Amino acid sequence: MAHLCIQVKAPTIYSRVNVSMVSLKWSDVLSTLLPGTVALFAVAPYFPSLRDRINNLDKIGVAGGFALLIGAALAGGILEAFTRLTWERFWLVRRCRPTDILSNLTAQNVELYERGVQNSYKYVTFYANFAWATILLLLRRLHLGAHICSTGTFILVAVIAILLLASHVQWTYYVNYQNKVFGRKD
Repeated sequence: MAHLCIQVKAPTIYSRVNVSMVSLKWSDVLSTLLPGTVALFAVAPYFPSLRDRINNLDKIGVAGGFALLIGAALAGGILEAFTRLTWERFWLVRRCRPTDILSNLTAQNVELYERGVQNSYKYVTFYANFAWATILLLLRRLHLGAHICSTGTFILVAVIAILLLASHVQWTYYVNYQNKVFGRKD
């Protein structure tokens, strides 16, 4: 009995899949996730479930670690909102007004604007967000019984002052960058 095999070549079908994802840059991680992690640690004693997980990091699995990562990102987002609503609005902008360049952005110069945001402005928010997270650490420390005149308290106060000063200085660099690259339009 003979078998006859006929091979039929199927047509190749190409399909294009267009996946749109949120881009995550190092400056985003730096300005929100890292301060958010510190803030999450600072508030953990006041939330028993969170406290238990943070006290037993070696016992949480991938899902628990992912939940803590999401929590840190959310906490960092809250710190970022606080920075925008208070520090930036009532301190930074009042002492060093930025140039209005958004109306002058074009396809040719938008990359320069993005570079300024990623290399300068995100550090403004990182320093401020980290200062707020450090304030939360200080409040936690004092609430849990640390003496107000202890070395640890003075160190945290100094760190907060340094971070806020660094944020202010970085803001002036950012505004100077805008003025030099896009020209002052007062």
